[in-house]
Amino acid sequence: MVGGTDASRERESGLIGWFIHNHVAANLLMVFFIGGGLLAIFSMRTELFPTVDPRTITVSVPYPGATPHEVEDGITRRVEEAVIGIEGVEQVTSVAQENLGVVTLEVTDFVDVQEVLNDVENAVDQLADFPPQDAESPIIVRAKPQPFVITLVLSGDVPELTLKRWAERLEDEMLRSPGISLVSIRGGRDYEISIEVSEDDLRKYDLTIEDVGQIVFASSQDIPAGTVESLAGDILLRVQEKGYVGGDFEDIVVRSLPDGSLLRLKDIAVIADGFIDDNLVTRHNGKPAIFIEISRSESQDLLAVEQAVQDYLEAVRLPTGIRLDILENRTEILKQRMNLLLRNALMGYALVFLVLLLFLDLKLAFWTSLGIPISFLGGLLIVYLSGMSFN
Repeated sequence: MVGGTDASRERESGLIGWFIHNHVAANLLMVFFIGGGLLAIFSMRTELFPTVDPRTITVSVPYPGATPHEVEDGITRRVEEAVIGIEGVEQVTSVAQENLGVVTLEVTDFVDVQEVLNDVENAVDQLADFPPQDAESPIIVRAKPQPFVITLVLSGDVPELTLKRWAERLEDEMLRSPGISLVSIRGGRDYEISIEVSEDDLRKYDLTIEDVGQIVFASSQDIPAGTVESLAGDILLRVQEKGYVGGDFEDIVVRSLPDGSLLRLKDIAVIADGFIDDNLVTRHNGKPAIFIEISRSESQDLLAVEQAVQDYLEAVRLPTGIRLDILENRTEILKQRMNLLLRNALMGYALVFLVLLLFLDLKLAFWTSLGIPISFLGGLLIVYLSGMSFN
């Protein structure tokens, strides 16, 4: 009896006993858990799967006209030798292909990827005579996960160029829409500018196809021109001469003729805008199609991006003969799982309440079972404050 009395006093003097004698504090804590939990539910960032950082860095160097062997000797091997000793780099792999060299670095765990990225940029910048002549500047980026949300399909019985132009227009419009930041086009052939010179014209003006290619390449480049210091700051100078359509190449001077006139590219070549010669056929419901993929950044909410896309689809206007449909919507999976979780929670609470009601009176069964959702709401509040997502 004495032991039981001591145990009762110990319980009354503990945390539970304190709340028993302080009803206002207990009620305030309950309201705080309920309000904070509901706020967390509606504010928590949603995603289908947890975001996993790949912890990789890629160094890409375009090398137009180079063979895989030239790319290996001039780019990938030199980059490998420069970065392989950097602290934090676990593994280095490279791919040398025609016109392009790519070196991929895997960063070890518990190492700041941004610091490794800065070290890689410094190491590549310190390479002598790099990149090789005719190669473009290296592109050094840290790989970031960009899971796609919705895939749209643009289809219609229209010319390929029309479909491509409308896909690009929709891409620009969606990027300007609030809530959408990552849009890419898939399934269409890339643009190509063809310059066709006849053999008779080459012989007439004592030219070779290599001569014409070098002249075109030299006349279509964006070249840094230095920096001008001013009171407002440094001003970067850049000569932008790169051509993007066939008309930009027509007036390129090939050479001067003996009579003093200028021989231009349009005088000896047929210049046309078109698509690369690729056996790519993309159809949807039997009609030519192009896919538009909308992704989200690491910090964006999955359901918010989906709602922004739905709002855009309701407002977009397309010409007759072209349709824009949803091909795949990954948010449906998340919505189904959220509904399943909600149904299970309600069913579980109802079963617990009914079981308690068999042994306790109504009031006591209600307040006892109410501790389950309050505890879950308090846990969700902690999860939200810790920066986690609902996935």
